[in-house]
Amino acid sequence: MAAPVIRSVSATPSVLLPGGSTTVVIDAYHPDSRLLTFPGRVSDPTGAAWDTAVRVDLAVPLTWQLTTAAAGVTITPAGTDPARFTVTVLAGRGTVPLTAVVRDAAGHTTTATTTVTVPLLVGMSAEKGARTRQIVTEYPDLRYMRDFGTDGGDADVLPELPPVNAGKFVDAPSAVMHVSWKDDVEQLTSWLDGLSRPVYLTWYHEPMGDVPPATYRATATRVSQIVAAHPRKRYVLGHGPIVTRYWLDEGGGNPTDWGYPGMTHYGVDCYSRDTATYWPAARMFGAAFGKIRSAYPGVRLLVPEYGLTRTTADTTGAGRAQTLKDHVTWLRQQADVDAVAYWNNWAEFELGDPPLESTAWRNLQLG
Repeated sequence: MAAPVIRSVSATPSVLLPGGSTTVVIDAYHPDSRLLTFPGRVSDPTGAAWDTAVRVDLAVPLTWQLTTAAAGVTITPAGTDPARFTVTVLAGRGTVPLTAVVRDAAGHTTTATTTVTVPLLVGMSAEKGARTRQIVTEYPDLRYMRDFGTDGGDADVLPELPPVNAGKFVDAPSAVMHVSWKDDVEQLTSWLDGLSRPVYLTWYHEPMGDVPPATYRATATRVSQIVAAHPRKRYVLGHGPIVTRYWLDEGGGNPTDWGYPGMTHYGVDCYSRDTATYWPAARMFGAAFGKIRSAYPGVRLLVPEYGLTRTTADTTGAGRAQTLKDHVTWLRQQADVDAVAYWNNWAEFELGDPPLESTAWRNLQLG
């Protein structure tokens, strides 16, 4: 007996955001299957007769299976169609390999593969409330956003974790939130209880000068421990410190000050206030990334905040629009960078009129 034949394995869509789902269909048949057709006649009691064909389906029964070794992926068979599956990906940027296995009753097996891809997340951040709702309207495809906690009026003035059922979580439903807070790290346990969408986490954003490095490392280690032990850990795409490009580059900062056991990501807020020229990507990101890569090989990178001041000579915004494109193109070429969010909060960085820059960023979010 011959083995099954797989014509194709298709995923629709083939590009997913974290938390998204796709339908995978395995198109397969068995070459030994036959459909026999015989001429026949049917009559009723009155003697009326009709010529009709009789078909005998001698199909070889098949079983279908879809598997993956990738983390954060759930595969659910369709109840009515054994060749159809729903694949949900709770993972950051990368390629998810899927293997289709088709088997007949005699044990003959055929395999084929396909992939789905999680792209670089390109998004934008703005103040909570009306400003966020405005940019969600203006940039409807944004995929990544910062959500800073605010102080809840307790004894200190440190921001606590933001609500998961209000604020930006409601106003920007399509965005993967990168959540930051500075208050008690232990509140993370109860906060995760209500989490139902993918997030990145950072305890104490930009700690330089505020928290002694040893204290930071010891406290942030609890983030690793809490996430690892929590039943909803699947929604945490990653966690780690965030520092500034300036501190790492011009300031000569050491990324090991803030690295802690179990961290998965390292974020760098990258800004340029240079009004004379636009920096190439190697200067904007490369030096800072290089120091982190050297200190922590294999760690994932994020650009939680990114902003450019328009140069004095760039009166139309065409130069800044092109630089935005060049920078994001470069980031897409870096396989270890998961996300970038433009900082549309301050007037010096805001992408407004004329529309060349805002159009460029709107289009970049779709890539």
